[in-house]
Amino acid sequence: MNNEDNDNEGPRILYVEDNNADVLVMKKVLSEVFPQGFELINTPIGTTGLTKLKNEYFDFAILDYKLPRMTGLDIISQMKKDNIDIPVVLVTGQGDDETAVKALKMGAYDYLVKGNLETKESKISILELWNLVNFMKKDTGAELLSSLTQKRTTIDVISDILQNSIYGIGKTTLVFKSNMNFKRIEKYLVFLTAKGFLRHDGDKYSTTEDGKRLVKAIIELKSLLTR
Repeated sequence: MNNEDNDNEGPRILYVEDNNADVLVMKKVLSEVFPQGFELINTPIGTTGLTKLKNEYFDFAILDYKLPRMTGLDIISQMKKDNIDIPVVLVTGQGDDETAVKALKMGAYDYLVKGNLETKESKISILELWNLVNFMKKDTGAELLSSLTQKRTTIDVISDILQNSIYGIGKTTLVFKSNMNFKRIEKYLVFLTAKGFLRHDGDKYSTTEDGKRLVKAIIELKSLLTR
């Protein structure tokens, strides 16, 4: 249901949402974010969504918070138990900040407010997630080099965070050093921690050995671009 023609350049997305009007709005938003094409699979039931996440490939999932029988947070919790490692965006209601904070603490990449889906901020959030997912799918080498030339802003942010965290750093200091606000940097911290490039220990973030290797690969590849 709700499949868009996909030219294999855009993402494959699962959207768990039981309101058809909201599905149509999301399709409109995604068509503007991904003019190159995308595939949107919609299901109104959380359990069906979990089954699809277990058995099919998706680049990321968008979950409505209020669903029949189980919430978007319930789905995220079950995904963690089932070791389903797919980035998630939660869609909340206006003023539902407590739920949004819970989602981020549980590992969601970001949250979007229903009613604000067509704003520039929401579209940028979805695009940044796709940039991160696409980057993490690349291997070091020619494909990553190509990714660097196309998505240098995202790569620069990743490199900056990991380099600043080599010896451990608090979030407030990292926000200052990276010249980003808390909401934007949180998305990267959640993503990089989930992928094993950052470690969260108490009130500090520190770069793991895999993170250090990633920084080295980025520096080496970027030096090739400046020859």
